[in-house]
Order: sequence, then structure tokens, then C-alpha cells
Amino acid sequence: MKKILFITTVILFTSCATSISTKLANKSYQKLTNDIPVIVLDKNEELPSDSEFIGEVKIGDSGFSTDCGYNKVISDVTNVAKNSGANVVKITEIKKPSTLGSTCYRIKAKIYRNLNTESLSKLAENRNAKNKSRLPENSDYAIVHFYRPSLGTGGLLGFKIKNANDSIIGRLRNGEKFIYKTKEFGEQSFYGALETKEEVKINIEKGKEYFVRCAVTMGVAFGRPEIDLIENHIGIEEYSEMR
Repeated sequence: MKKILFITTVILFTSCATSISTKLANKSYQKLTNDIPVIVLDKNEELPSDSEFIGEVKIGDSGFSTDCGYNKVISDVTNVAKNSGANVVKITEIKKPSTLGSTCYRIKAKIYRNLNTESLSKLAENRNAKNKSRLPENSDYAIVHFYRPSLGTGGLLGFKIKNANDSIIGRLRNGEKFIYKTKEFGEQSFYGALETKEEVKINIEKGKEYFVRCAVTMGVAFGRPEIDLIENHIGIEEYSEMR
């Protein structure tokens, strides 16, 4: 029986970052070059059968983590994959922040290597289809969905969403959402401010819709806003779960 040798690495940052634990098979692949994108698959998305297993990754709460929102943990697992020579990440478990538990997103994932052009093109096609705008094709406007799930952290703190002109376009408290409709296209900036000011930039196109997930994370005094552009297929699901 052939034995598989695993190399286990645990990286723990004691400041505000996440904890990163990796268990890699004994592979010798070099770090991917920047021209090779890393594709992240949800739990329900199918992995191409010709993908080569590289290892497992766990992104957790170090106990001191404050910078641990959804986009941050996805960025962390993507970087681990790229450094390991993997270009496909398959999420196997995701835990959201909770009132009585961790204030962080935590994920488990398996990473794979697949450089088959046909397989990668199929993954890209499926992802584009899932992220397709639901607006009518002849729409002369775009919509940005801002929402803040009830995740417990900073539940009593609300903050305003403003555009680059410092005009208020909405306000978000725990469990609230609103729609911003615009006929101004091109790159636009939106931000929220509490202890810090956090900004998101969106290249808005006519007939498209976008989802921005907001939250309040731990800060030095009382909390800081988190405002992230989310893929449509994730935003649609989370937005529809909110009443």
C-alpha cells in the first residue's frame, strides 16, 4: 500500500490577522506566476475530475483576529494555494461570525492543481453564468445592493454609506439592507466610517447589479466598518435570506 507523506504547517499571527493551517501532500510545485488565476469553488460547485489534489487549508481565528472578514479569509486561502502551486480552491466548510462564538469568518478548503485549458474555461463559464445580472437586458441603469447580515459583532452600531461626494446614500444597522440605483457608470467609490473609514470601489456598468456586504468588526475603541464587494451568486443568496 502506497503511503502519502504529508507536510503540516501552522502559521499563527498574534496581531490582528487570521491563523492559517496547511496540510500539504509532499509536492514540489513552485509558486504560481501572477498570470495564472486561482479559482475558488463553493461547496456546491463541481470540481473538475482531472484536478490534482495538493493539500488542505484551514483559516481560523487566532484569538486576536480583527481583520478576518469574508474577503480576507478568501484572500488568505488563495495566497496559500498560489504559493503551493495550486490554482483551484474547493471550499469544504465555512463558518460565519456569531454572537456567542467567533467574530471571524472561518473556512476549511482543499486545494488542487489543474492547468487544463478546457477544464478552466468550463469553470469560468459556469462562474460567469452564476454571476450574471438579473436586470433586463435593455436596462439603462445599474443597481448596487448594500446589506449587513445579523452576525452579532457590533450589533448596536450602525453606520452610514456615503459616495465619493460625501453624500449619504443609505444607513446600515444589523440585519438591514438597501438598494442604490444609479445611471452614473465607471469607477465609483463608497465608504462607511466608524473608528476607521473603509472604502470599496466598483467599476459600474449599465445593466449590471452588484452586491456589497457590510459588517462591523472589532476595533480598538468600539468597532470599525467592513465593506466588501461580493460575487453575485454569493450576494444573491445572502441578500435573499434577509427579510
